[in-house]
Amino acid sequence: MKVLHLSHIDLDGYGAQYVAKHFFDDITFFNANYGKEIMVRLEEMFKILTRDKTLFLITDLNLTLQESEFVQEKICELKIEGYDIELCLLDHHISGSESSQKFHWYFLDTTQSACKITFETLLSRYPLLDSAKEQWLRDFSNMVNSVDIWMSEGENFEFGKVLMGAIASIKEPNRLMFEEKNREFKFSLLEKSREFLYLPRGEVELDNALFLLKKEILGGNPKEETMDNIFARYLVELLEDKKSECEIFYGEKRGFLSYMLGSVSVVGNQFLCKNPEFDFILDVNARGNVSLRANGNCDVSLLASECFNGGGHKNASGGKIEGFKESFFYEDIKEQIQNILEERA
Repeated sequence: MKVLHLSHIDLDGYGAQYVAKHFFDDITFFNANYGKEIMVRLEEMFKILTRDKTLFLITDLNLTLQESEFVQEKICELKIEGYDIELCLLDHHISGSESSQKFHWYFLDTTQSACKITFETLLSRYPLLDSAKEQWLRDFSNMVNSVDIWMSEGENFEFGKVLMGAIASIKEPNRLMFEEKNREFKFSLLEKSREFLYLPRGEVELDNALFLLKKEILGGNPKEETMDNIFARYLVELLEDKKSECEIFYGEKRGFLSYMLGSVSVVGNQFLCKNPEFDFILDVNARGNVSLRANGNCDVSLLASECFNGGGHKNASGGKIEGFKESFFYEDIKEQIQNILEERA
């Protein structure tokens, strides 16, 4: 059975997905914050559906009545067309009560976190054979439950506070450009927390170890390398994997487009040094602010002036895109930028 799993972007949401991946071999994850992104991800999930038996799983997201009606109608249409699909939504937000009263597939329990609901629901339907794994996931979900619904006297509440803060602090690699790597980073941290949960004062041990753990997850040597250098190398490798996908052109100059990269000074310069076939790197954020870096092969101050009402230095400049349209998809951003570059070249 295939599983398509959409969840929220906090500890509870990723925790539910971390739990689910232990129950299924063929599972594809999606994440969304509240607002417009939920519908975007739902439509994305429907687009990749196959004729295989599929569990459409949603956790830690309270759908509005309109969103729930959209899902219900879409699932009904697909079933009529012969798709073998099961829909299951596991939520704990009281704001989902209207949808839960109308749709049988919308399970709501406001007394528990979505992570704990997910563990208990999946365990009842797909029992685990590994007792040690089951115990770990039970303890993990109880810990997430304590902190997510703020039971200060609950099981491992202080440990959960540390882990909740750690997951919330992971902004890079950014979720919009490197979604799978962002999620993989968070899953790795959740997995490594297992080494600390059963220790005396485990929350303190985890809190002290977090910086070193992040270095290890990023593939660095914690005792020999600084975080800046480890992270820059890690990001450059991610960018190199996307060279063909992210190339843009300004006349005869070849550039690399990143979206919300942030660390463009250090990472951008390292990327250009390692990949001299690129003349410049352009990073744009969600507000349309543009950062440009070059390594002697392109005057980005001229590019910034002509294309983005900006300026600066020959190898480091910036600007802003008026009327920039934010998107949850990199392809939309690239199309906007390339159109501007072609118009002004």
